[in-house]
Amino acid sequence: MWSSCHLHCLLLPLVALLLPSCFALSPPRFTKVPIDQTGVSGGVVSFVCQATGDPKPRVTWNKKGKKVNSQRIETIEFDEGAGAVLRIQPLRAPRDENIYECKAENSEDEITVTAKLSIIREDLLPPGFPNIDMGPQLKVVERTRTATMLCAASGNPDPEITWFKDFLPIDPSASNGRIKQLRSGALQIENSEETDQGKYECVASNSEGVRYSSPANLYVRVRRVPPRFSILPTNHEIMPGGSVNITCVAVGSPMPYVKWMLNSEDLTPEDEMPVGRNVLELNSVRESANYTCVAMSSLGIIEAVAQIIVKSLPKPPGTPIVTETTATSVTITWDSGNPDPVSYYIIQYRAKAPDSKFETKDGITTTRYSIGGLYPNTEYEIRVSAFNAIGQGPPSNPVEARTAEQAPASPPRNVQARIISQNTMMVRWDEPEEPNGQIKGYRVYYTMDPSLPMNQWQIHNVQDSVITTVQSLTQSETYTVRVLAFTSVGDGPFSEPIQVKVLQGVPGQPAKFQVGKVSDTSIELTWEPAFDKEGIINYELIYKEGKSGNQVKKRLEPTSSYVVEGLRANTEYSFSLAAVSKKGIGAFSNEVVQKTSQAKPSAPPQDIKCSSSSSTTLLVSWHPPPAESQNGALAGYIVRHLVAGAELGAEPVEEPPVPPTAGQVLLQGLEKWTQYRVTVAAFTDKGSGPESEPLLCRTDEDVPGAPPRRVEVEVLNSTALKVMWRSLLPGRQHGQIRGYQVHYVRVEDGESRGLPRIKDVMLADAQEMIIGGLQPNTTYSITVAAYTTKGDGARSKPKLVVTKGAVPGPPTLSVSQEAGSQAVVHWQAPKATGPGSEVLGYRLQFGRKDVSPLATLEFTVHELEYTVDSVHRGATYVFRLSAKGRSGFGEEAWRELTIPEDVPRGYPHISEGTNVTCCSVQFSWLPPVLAERNGIITEYTVAFKEAGSTGAPRELTLPTSESTCTLNGLNPDTAYDVKIRAHTSVGPGPYSPPVQYRTVAFETDVPKNFSVKLVTKTTVLLTWEFPESRYSYRFKVEYSRQKMDVDARLRKALITGLRPNTTYDFKITSPEGNMGDLRHRIHAKTAPPIVVKKPELDHNRESDPRITMIFPPVDIHDSIKNVYVVVVPLKMVRGHIQHVKSPEELDLDELFKDIGQKQRNTRVIRQRRQTNARKPYIAACFKPSSLPSFFTVGDQMEYNGFENRALEPGQEYVFFLLAELNSTSGKMFVASPYTESAIAPDMDPQPIDGGDGLIWVVGPVLAVVFIICIVIAILLYKNSKPDSKRKDSEPRTKCLLNNAEITAHHPTDPVEMRRINFQTPDSGLSSPLSEADFDYESMVNHPPIPISELAEHTELLKANDNLKLSQEYESIDPGQQFTWEHSNLEVNKPKNRYANVIAYDTSRVILQPIEGIMGSDYINANYIDGYRKQNAYIATQGPLPETFGDFWRMVWEQRTATVVMMTRLEEKSRVKCDQYWPSRGTETYGMIQVTLLDTIELATFCVRTFSLHKNGSSEKREVRQFQFTAWPDHGVPEYPTPFLAFLRRVKTCNPPDAGPIVTHCSAGVGRTGCFIVIDAMLERIKHEKTVDVYGHVTLMRSQRNYMVQTEDQYGFIHDALLEAVACGNTEVAARSLYSYIQKLAQVESGEHVTGMELEFKRLANSKAHTSRFISANLPCNKFKNRLVNIMPYETTRVCLQPIRGLEGSDYINASFIDGYRQQKAYIATQGPLAETTEDFWRMLWEHNSTIVVMLTKLREMGREKCHQYWPAERSARYQYFVVDPMAEYNMPQYILREFKVTDARDGQSRTVRQFQFTDWPEQGVPKSGEGFIDFIGQVHKTKEQFGQDGPISVHCSAGVGRTGVFITLSIVLERMRYEGVVDIFQTVKMLRTQRPAMVQTEDEYQFCYQAALEYLGSFDHYAT
Repeated sequence: MWSSCHLHCLLLPLVALLLPSCFALSPPRFTKVPIDQTGVSGGVVSFVCQATGDPKPRVTWNKKGKKVNSQRIETIEFDEGAGAVLRIQPLRAPRDENIYECKAENSEDEITVTAKLSIIREDLLPPGFPNIDMGPQLKVVERTRTATMLCAASGNPDPEITWFKDFLPIDPSASNGRIKQLRSGALQIENSEETDQGKYECVASNSEGVRYSSPANLYVRVRRVPPRFSILPTNHEIMPGGSVNITCVAVGSPMPYVKWMLNSEDLTPEDEMPVGRNVLELNSVRESANYTCVAMSSLGIIEAVAQIIVKSLPKPPGTPIVTETTATSVTITWDSGNPDPVSYYIIQYRAKAPDSKFETKDGITTTRYSIGGLYPNTEYEIRVSAFNAIGQGPPSNPVEARTAEQAPASPPRNVQARIISQNTMMVRWDEPEEPNGQIKGYRVYYTMDPSLPMNQWQIHNVQDSVITTVQSLTQSETYTVRVLAFTSVGDGPFSEPIQVKVLQGVPGQPAKFQVGKVSDTSIELTWEPAFDKEGIINYELIYKEGKSGNQVKKRLEPTSSYVVEGLRANTEYSFSLAAVSKKGIGAFSNEVVQKTSQAKPSAPPQDIKCSSSSSTTLLVSWHPPPAESQNGALAGYIVRHLVAGAELGAEPVEEPPVPPTAGQVLLQGLEKWTQYRVTVAAFTDKGSGPESEPLLCRTDEDVPGAPPRRVEVEVLNSTALKVMWRSLLPGRQHGQIRGYQVHYVRVEDGESRGLPRIKDVMLADAQEMIIGGLQPNTTYSITVAAYTTKGDGARSKPKLVVTKGAVPGPPTLSVSQEAGSQAVVHWQAPKATGPGSEVLGYRLQFGRKDVSPLATLEFTVHELEYTVDSVHRGATYVFRLSAKGRSGFGEEAWRELTIPEDVPRGYPHISEGTNVTCCSVQFSWLPPVLAERNGIITEYTVAFKEAGSTGAPRELTLPTSESTCTLNGLNPDTAYDVKIRAHTSVGPGPYSPPVQYRTVAFETDVPKNFSVKLVTKTTVLLTWEFPESRYSYRFKVEYSRQKMDVDARLRKALITGLRPNTTYDFKITSPEGNMGDLRHRIHAKTAPPIVVKKPELDHNRESDPRITMIFPPVDIHDSIKNVYVVVVPLKMVRGHIQHVKSPEELDLDELFKDIGQKQRNTRVIRQRRQTNARKPYIAACFKPSSLPSFFTVGDQMEYNGFENRALEPGQEYVFFLLAELNSTSGKMFVASPYTESAIAPDMDPQPIDGGDGLIWVVGPVLAVVFIICIVIAILLYKNSKPDSKRKDSEPRTKCLLNNAEITAHHPTDPVEMRRINFQTPDSGLSSPLSEADFDYESMVNHPPIPISELAEHTELLKANDNLKLSQEYESIDPGQQFTWEHSNLEVNKPKNRYANVIAYDTSRVILQPIEGIMGSDYINANYIDGYRKQNAYIATQGPLPETFGDFWRMVWEQRTATVVMMTRLEEKSRVKCDQYWPSRGTETYGMIQVTLLDTIELATFCVRTFSLHKNGSSEKREVRQFQFTAWPDHGVPEYPTPFLAFLRRVKTCNPPDAGPIVTHCSAGVGRTGCFIVIDAMLERIKHEKTVDVYGHVTLMRSQRNYMVQTEDQYGFIHDALLEAVACGNTEVAARSLYSYIQKLAQVESGEHVTGMELEFKRLANSKAHTSRFISANLPCNKFKNRLVNIMPYETTRVCLQPIRGLEGSDYINASFIDGYRQQKAYIATQGPLAETTEDFWRMLWEHNSTIVVMLTKLREMGREKCHQYWPAERSARYQYFVVDPMAEYNMPQYILREFKVTDARDGQSRTVRQFQFTDWPEQGVPKSGEGFIDFIGQVHKTKEQFGQDGPISVHCSAGVGRTGVFITLSIVLERMRYEGVVDIFQTVKMLRTQRPAMVQTEDEYQFCYQAALEYLGSFDHYAT
């Protein structure tokens, strides 16, 4: 042992000395080592690590041996990866507390260093922990100036300050003194550069810990100096005598002077020359001229020219004169009326009808024109305008003209005839559609032979009538009748012929026989029934195909339509119909001809052929499909082609459609010499028919498309070269390669000498060629080209090579073996061949043929032999000898020598790595070393035996291909000796030294009989058998890429985290090292996603302390077998409740082990109960059909074999329902969520004996309920109206009875008590004519409305302009008389704000009287009942100055914690309420001191917190006042969304044990009533799923007068409840956001979509009515909208200051949006169009918006998304505003641009900053929200630092999608910071009430959630 160590120690220095001389490599070495740090929870830490070495090492960070990977933990590399900063933000305890390992590695070595992170909570920090007293702020500095980033910190000991930029540490020493850290801690950057721009943090650290400042950005601004025009003077065209102002603005540094010149004359006096801006005012301009603006500074002079052109519009032409009229035209002439030439005239004309509009004929160059295409007999108004280069002049006076009459253009309509007596028919018709004049009369033509010409028909004339009779007809004959109308001009066309049969009782001809719907195989026929007294028994239909097809007859049942089916596509059919009565068949109708519609062709084109016309084209030809298969007029052909053998799934190329007349197409642009599969299909307008069978076709050959690849040239000797190449890629061969040509030419001085020579190799697969006969020491250029039958391809790039100089020839060489292990080499000099061939020496290369490289020796010219020692037996040696000349070594002589074999001299070497089991040994070996093999190894022999045994070993023979061996059938726990030897053909060699192995002990027991015991939606319970065993046997369960390590002794494993309704394959294997081969596979399917709703605890049984649950209804009865009630006791660990597993993760197998307890011994049960007191158990089992609504836990009764055992007093429990499903594949369960926790009461409930005794309890109760129902039914019957009015009220009575059953559970609800006790008598409001279906006069007739019917009910109330709502509201009457004597006392009258709003005596709030003061117990306030709670609220008036003391006294005495104020102090310039609280500090009101602690002003409400102290009392109380500020001055809010958000905030903050909520507005009746009703109804919905607005308002009216003051308010209550029901409560605590998002990601039960999709769809339910868009829809504004469907609502649109005389100038597509704290905090607008850019800048200026957020690129997906509305390089003018670009900063995710905006009218200027976010992808949303959140923070931080009071303007393209996301997240993140809650749904909903479609897509909506969750990561106390 010592000797090896000693040797090692001696070798080490030797190696160290040798290494540097061989290699210049070095292992890694740390130059910066991370130090242990203590951070603050929620804060930041950074560990810095850097190393050096050669090659440069790579530095990585690990935690617990794994690479760090988290959204919060980031690794920032520097120094090309040789340095890395590990940054953790925000810190979370305890999960981040760990030891972090920095690893540096290169090819030489790897080294590690560790650093420990400790985290302290903010509230537990030690006193000396560093604190940042002043952190850096956002800073803008000009380049080359000095920037100072401030930082000050405190702590004990004094902290050291360091700086980070962009998360990397700053080393001031590396900046050559440019960057310094001052003694104060500040960072000073001199001569600042653009690279200094970035995010800076200062870090304070001492021995107690480390703290980081908030990051601050430094921007470095670069100024531009040369003079340039920011507003160029513009050209103007003006009227003669007009005025114009030309503005010219120039900028620069220094600012230039600006003057105007006309030709060479200065228009600006030199001493008055302004700086920067000069406006030239020109008045009474008569002549055109060019004006020059000159800007000059010390840096240069620039000029710009404005052209003023004087023009005018043309005058109106003279009044037109009508020269000719016809029935369809009017010809007019007119006088030009213009001395100057005009470009052309425009004629406008219209028919004189109320709604007709002018039509226009333009481009007329003469003064006479005939207007054609007019209607006959119509009066027209015509006028003319002239047009010149400026525009259109005013129109002439109009002229009126009437067109002439014409014969009627259409026949009489609806001609009908019927027989009215034996020989008389009556004919009737309607006027023609186009009479074209005054109809003078009609002629009826009739005949028995319709084939006669019309002039031979009989005629019957009719005047002034559309009905007539024709007599003297022949009986039983069929007559054909036609009618025409005539005017004074002539006859109109004939009507279609109709037939009539002169036979009484026979039906007439069916009327209006026509075609209905037509398809490719059917035609629908419709008609009006024929006139018939007898009754039609059927119809006869005749039809045929074409003109000569077979006639088909069909008898039809009496009907008015029939579909003829089974027809052929695109075929003409004719139809005729007659009616049949008992008297016979009537006349057939006129024949109707109709073609069936076209269909897709049903066969492919025929006879497809293909030929190659060139190497890139194919000519494809075909014949059309057979005519009978075309199914319509062919619209064309589709030709598709695909390269034969293309990848599976490759799409064929489709050519443009080929016209139907073409029978061929030339496919162009194809690959050369490529085989294609070509198909052809015909198509009609209905679609494409089947494709033809693919035809294989190859394009023609071409010359190769590229030279051969990788051309190499090797110089063989002085006269020969070897040229090598690789063939062309298949795609570039363009044909069959026939061979290659090698061109070579001699080169001297860079130029070719002589003609190139060509050598041809006619082999397609040739890849080399040897060129001989070259000159020594000469340069040659070689190129290679391939060729096909079409010619040569491109040549390769020339390769230049130089042949060798002349060298000697090969020497004479001989080799022989001597003395066993020696070889002797002899040689002779070569023959001399010419100059340069003299021999100067020799080179011998030799060695084993199978080992390279060969050894090389050099000899002098006189040495001619060499002896090689120790040659190996059985080896073949190679000897190469060449002679050396002046130009190098010559040609080699070559010989081989083979040495005879012998037995091996050495043995194989057994490797160390082995695999040993109980019964086998596996080992491997390496063959003997080469020198000891003595020949080729032919086989191996392995010998093995038990160690210590004397017997001969067993032997195995193995082939040479094997290098491992497994010895099987060994004994367990036994040692074996193993050795091995090798053989050659001569014999075996020696054995290796023996190696000993010991087999392992054999374990006989393995788990078996695996099965699936039960499954839930997310878990599977596996069980197996395993004998009692003292040793551990572990195995693996693998499923869905998951692995689980299991101990077999447990005999079961619960696998969790699975997906519902999914089949899993569980693979069970024993890991390596376990004996006994375990392989098993088992399948299981999880339960379907059935939802069992959570049971609720009933908190309203105040008299009964027992725990009672309200069970939800179970919807899916068929799939549920049993429902179990499970009780789970909560365990306490160190004073905290231990985390409970989710219901489905509990051990359900254990639960069901008690199933047989009913049969067990009672003593055993009691004993078991004591041991299992803390275990979950099943208390009851029910069938779904018999599941009760209520269940009391612990009543000691038995339910289907399960005992509902008594609860342990003081123990805390949760409960859930477990549903067992009907399953054929084993037990399957679904669990509800847990109820809230409850503590068992201290009581000993007496058990009620089950069985017969129960009847004596239940029986009387049922009897009483039954009697009550009968009494109510009788009362209802007596109060009901007559039967005719009861149709609709019967279901309502049923609803009431159902409700009466409900009241049995809460008989204390004030509304239900009133409904039972005060059935309001008829109030007399009902009139005899009131709605028959409704009785509005009592609460009995207005039962609660189930929330499922609320939408329908509200719609019914609001129908017909709120008719029923109005009637219902007017009918509200408490039905009692009330007194208000205390309000009427003289001493109290001044305390009433309004004389008519008083406080009823019965319900008034009585203050504690103050001794000696009359009326001191009075305040105008009443108690109001809530849902199931009396006196839940106090409704009062807005306090008066004289009642402030009374108000605060009431708040104190009632122990109120919440005051709700529903008004502003002033509305419409009237005082609504006086300020009864201090603006700051403390005020005393009467005997109450009120101190203002805090004020939070939000966009729609304000929250103030007060501290109250009563004189003489030591108690202090906190009261919150919530003031809703968004109720409009008129009416009610447009949307209930803000109000519902306000109400939710009030409810959240009101403590459960507080006194009544004091609510007031001004009078304390209207808005106050709304608040109370909505709050009470939302509480009711939680418990009963019904609403009772009518009942609750009636109850309130009995407690305070006028409650809910207007019909609008009554409607608003319904709207608010409807929205609350539809949207639900989506507010979630920030800490629960992750689990909420996970829940949303799951597919909802009974739906096929996720909760997220459903939530987003709910947003779309409230669509805006078009009446909300007014200005946006005006014709003058429509072109200003980028998208027709995205417009601003009228109520929230941004209004611009109107420009006089310009309609629509106040409109821009932009909406005000409220922020979290401020109304109108944002403007959401579309990306400006070119036409609206001026309006955009006007909006920014007028509304003082100095920050613009741009969330799009100018073009995306190849389309314009936004016009570039800002100037890039130089100033630009937009209407009145000059915009000057000041600076542009390119940040990683956004660009910040600064503009100076100047109002040219008064010279005022502002800075506008534009933030353009550049990381939003063109499709979809960003992958991470982190960058966008940072962007939002930068925008708002800049607003706080630089912004004025105006809004932030936000736009994308349409101004709703990304814009909506930006504003939503701005609000959500701020709310999360202040309230700790998130409500994305309500935030987006609120935004959509202000602008349509905000957050436009589901992806954007989901991104809001994702970003909120990422932001949450920065708050440790939420995230954990």
